[in-house]
Amino acid sequence: MKEIYINDDIYPNMLKKIKNPPKKLFVDGNLDNLNSNCISVVGSRECTEYGKRWCESFIKKFSKYDITIVSGLALGIDGIAHRQALNSNMKTIAVLPCGLNNIFPSEHKELFKQILKNGGTVISEYESKTKAEYQKFLERNRIVAGLSIATLVIEAAYRSGTTVTARIAKEAERDVFCIPGSLDNIKSLGTNILIQKGYKMAISPNDIISNYNFLERKKERKKNKVKKEQVPKEYKDLYCIIDDEPKDIDYIMKKTKISLSELMVKLTMLELEGKIKKVAGNRYIKIWKWEWRFAEKRIRKLWRRCGM
Repeated sequence: MKEIYINDDIYPNMLKKIKNPPKKLFVDGNLDNLNSNCISVVGSRECTEYGKRWCESFIKKFSKYDITIVSGLALGIDGIAHRQALNSNMKTIAVLPCGLNNIFPSEHKELFKQILKNGGTVISEYESKTKAEYQKFLERNRIVAGLSIATLVIEAAYRSGTTVTARIAKEAERDVFCIPGSLDNIKSLGTNILIQKGYKMAISPNDIISNYNFLERKKERKKNKVKKEQVPKEYKDLYCIIDDEPKDIDYIMKKTKISLSELMVKLTMLELEGKIKKVAGNRYIKIWKWEWRFAEKRIRKLWRRCGM
């Protein structure tokens, strides 16, 4: 665990800009995440399947960009956001309302460990053994909002801690996006009221990503696929028998068990395709792709010299 002071270079630049930033942070894990492009994801502790589904869906899309997910390690949307970030090979930051040696909620002790194990970060402004209390949850929320370029609200009850986080983010001149919810769902009442008050509505991840041109799309690792030689199906068995070592007609007939007349037709076709060539002693050898290209280049050079 490391103590970071507000004047330290590693102190999160975005957090410095909010009203009343913590003068000291206790941090464990990857310090580089503190000044990365963060998006906070917050919502109800008693989220519905609707909230879970859209939380996971948005974060999967975010994973294609250089984004770090920030949340509060609480039950419900917070925990879902952290887990989906880990499942999508993203970095995630958990901000605690307690000391780092007194994890709350206790149900998320394993998630806490997984975040650290997978290159994530955990933060608190409290001494290591400090217990979680009501006021500390509200104080924690300002850090969640302050670390990020934007906050995404998913299922917030009216006058909940989530709506407080949204207000803090707005006051800090950060973008706040809300996923609209069903009018029948009381857990979406706060979210819908935020939209009614002028907070931005997000119905797709692109509604958020498109606002930030500096977000870089991750480079997808392309697997090196070895291209197989394209040989007609009816000639494949014959083509596989012929290799670097010259093979005579008797050997090939014995292996393929086809008549001489049929064999000669197929050998001729493979020659014309540039797959094999006839060498001394009425034997055949395979032409590798690089060899064929090399021969082709030499032929073209000869043509140019001859003025053809």
